Amino acid sequence: MLVVEDNTMSAKLAFEALGDCFDVRICTCAESALDFCDTEIPDLILMDIHLPDKDGLSACRLIKENSETAHVPVIFLTSETTPSIENMCWTAQCADFITKPYSIQTLRNRVRSHINAKLMHDKLKRQASIDGLTGVFNRHFLDQFLPEQIKLSKRDKTPLGLLMLDIDYFKQYNDNYGHLAGDEALKRVANAIERSLTRPTDHVVRFGGEEFTIVLPNTTREGVHYVAKRVDKAIQQLIISHADSPFKLLTVSIGGIASYSSNLDALDYLALVDQQLYLAKESGRNGIKMNSTSHYGSANDTSSIRN
Repeated sequence: MLVVEDNTMSAKLAFEALGDCFDVRICTCAESALDFCDTEIPDLILMDIHLPDKDGLSACRLIKENSETAHVPVIFLTSETTPSIENMCWTAQCADFITKPYSIQTLRNRVRSHINAKLMHDKLKRQASIDGLTGVFNRHFLDQFLPEQIKLSKRDKTPLGLLMLDIDYFKQYNDNYGHLAGDEALKRVANAIERSLTRPTDHVVRFGGEEFTIVLPNTTREGVHYVAKRVDKAIQQLIISHADSPFKLLTVSIGGIASYSSNLDALDYLALVDQQLYLAKESGRNGIKMNSTSHYGSANDTSSIRN
């Protein structure tokens, strides 16, 4: 819970009203509130309309323009109740407004109502982004997450890594052992990939069928290669028998890229990593193919790593 209030008494009242139920943080100006949201996204924001550096309406619009915070409900605290002020609050995309002076019970009930709605929205959004079989993220999540990470990579001038892996000879595995065994293998592979990722910013996605994609923000080519080797080792350590594979175990082919490029979109990234996966499979499978792209998006520095 973030309270943005420059009046000490009003901030203290809000803290006393909500502090026993929520983790309440207080900012005294709009800029500090926006900085706070860049590092820690609150579940709800209580904001005074009149602030010393920037009015709350402008701050709310900036919060709603940011894809990372657009879903956070903003409740305005205001002593003005004219129709024009109310209309400006709604236009700024606030969730509600509370008129000063307010009772503690009213504040608690309004906040609790919006928090419950927000948490339910978060739960439904997460469920819509999860693959029902493996429990990792699905393609719908990737379609939203990858473009956001590309924007951050361009803004911060940091590399963005991407891995795509395919289970080798998986059709033959299903034909031999049955689809239930195939489903179990997919779940075990997905779990092994997740255990290989040590940073909360790294995400694995079931891209489709037996293919998985791993998004690695702020990761160099060396870092992408390191993660690829960890993932490959974790899957081999599952020791899943595969009689119809020349390796006699369930293995994967992995393609990887890392880019600082300023002119690649999500489809470009996926096409480049898919190309590396294709090369890994063409090279005999059960291997890793890495590619790095320049700042301008031209492909270079291709190498193959065999197990």
